[in-house]
Amino acid sequence: MKINPSLESNVGNASKYVTSIAKMRGSIIGKILVLATVVIAGLGIILGCLSLSLNSLDSYPIPLLVLLGILMACLFVYTQHIKREKQWGLIIFAGLSFISAYILRLLPTYLYGFQINGIIHRSFISALLLLALTVPSFCYGLYHMLGATPKAHDLSRYPIIMLPIVLILIAYGILLYRVFNLGVGNLSWHILITPFEFQDWSTIVWQNNWPTWVPQSIHQPGLSNYIMGTLLLIGMTSVISIPLGVAVGIYVTERSKGKLAKTIKFSCTTLKSISVFVLGLTAMTLVRDTYGTFLANIFAGFYYDIQGNRHIASGSFFTAALIISLLVIPIIARATEEGILSSPSDLKEGSLSLGASNQYTLSHILIPWALPNIVTGWLLGCAETAGSLATIWFISGTGQYGTGPFNSVTSLSYFIYFVHSDIDMNFKSVEGIYQYSAAVILIIIAVALSIAAVIIKGRLQKRYR
Repeated sequence: MKINPSLESNVGNASKYVTSIAKMRGSIIGKILVLATVVIAGLGIILGCLSLSLNSLDSYPIPLLVLLGILMACLFVYTQHIKREKQWGLIIFAGLSFISAYILRLLPTYLYGFQINGIIHRSFISALLLLALTVPSFCYGLYHMLGATPKAHDLSRYPIIMLPIVLILIAYGILLYRVFNLGVGNLSWHILITPFEFQDWSTIVWQNNWPTWVPQSIHQPGLSNYIMGTLLLIGMTSVISIPLGVAVGIYVTERSKGKLAKTIKFSCTTLKSISVFVLGLTAMTLVRDTYGTFLANIFAGFYYDIQGNRHIASGSFFTAALIISLLVIPIIARATEEGILSSPSDLKEGSLSLGASNQYTLSHILIPWALPNIVTGWLLGCAETAGSLATIWFISGTGQYGTGPFNSVTSLSYFIYFVHSDIDMNFKSVEGIYQYSAAVILIIIAVALSIAAVIIKGRLQKRYR
């Protein structure tokens, strides 16, 4: 039986047309499923992040997980029947989404007991489940949306890398907003230049030829001594740590093969890793061991009360600067070492070949070349000093008797801590509202030092390099 060629051609064209229509519809359905997966997974990531800080969103994750599970199951069917691929990860994620939704449905609003030291809201569990399921789902949808190529595979993994960074930035943003929102309003020029005073005493007043004790007091809020104390601590620490740090960095670099240089380098590495609480205990021990000796005025410090009586303090600025220098010296030493090692070998060899001595080469070529690194290390050490609390925790005072090298040490960081730890509530009742203001000043100092490090390093590089 012969078939009309024209009829056979028409049947073939119709078959191809039907096949192309089916592929087009399948492609459209796949794009819709992928787009819906990306949107739902993206909403899940946002909801998971918000649920970490808000307890009022615990009713939304359940329907979102169910919808995500349905989309994952549909994508599995699509890839199996249209693309002829069996991606079992989709069906696994679909099952986990349904199971997670069911678990959240059974969970009570608050979780306690089971040796949990506290009460956990259901939103915290839902946030963890949402982030664990929606981030991989978002990456899968993004992979197919970008064309399912090897480049798309690499780009689709960026959300996994970026999510922790974004969460940290959001957390820091919330903290900074809260600190500045509560602290800036209480700042004033009067508070910045006024020292804190809290003293109670009695004086004798004669009334009708009889002596009468009349109580008097000064309860004056202020931040002057804490700001000046922080700046004094930075200055004294710099005086101690800069020459020692630069000397250590130069010696370790120029005598790198000697046993003493290796020992010094190992000691600097150990100092950087030692606990600051150990240094704080060292400071406290140093102060206590000098009580009753002539060294008490230097290490313990002293102050005069309002009646002129002299008292021994619990730790001086000199002691605090001496201990904090143990943290700053390794920073400056390492910066000096890196700066000298980064200098081109031709400069040093050329200087020596022209007859210059090692000392001249070091002072006129290597140190100027390393100066940007030294200044950067010093300013970063200053920021470390400004925020140091644990190192001076055990020897600090209220700072109401002035600031000086041998006065009782205090700083803005200790002020922030002492507002909460004041047992008698005397300090907190006067200075409590300025806690966030002190935090704002401390942040400004740290940021200013960091910006200064970048600017000064750039200018010194242009000048000496």
